[in-house]
Amino acid sequence: MTTLQIRSKGTITLPASFRKKYKLEEGESFKIIDVGDGSFFLVPRESKVMKTADKVAKKVKEANVTLDDLLKTLDEERKRYYKEHYVEN
Repeated sequence: MTTLQIRSKGTITLPASFRKKYKLEEGESFKIIDVGDGSFFLVPRESKVMKTADKVAKKVKEANVTLDDLLKTLDEERKRYYKEHYVEN
């Protein structure tokens, strides 16, 4: 585990091994994702997962699909999947 220190102007320095491993260069931007309880992720560049999640969220909003709709459909699909894969006929 690596420890980072916040400097006087709020800057942090990533260890050279991380910069080399992930091909990070000076001036690159990061997204910070707050996961609660004082924990967060620093995400370099735009990850494919985040990009895909943003696209899905946009489509869901455009279609006026509610969270309740999503949860209901998820529950239905989970039950269907379970029946198809785990219940013997």
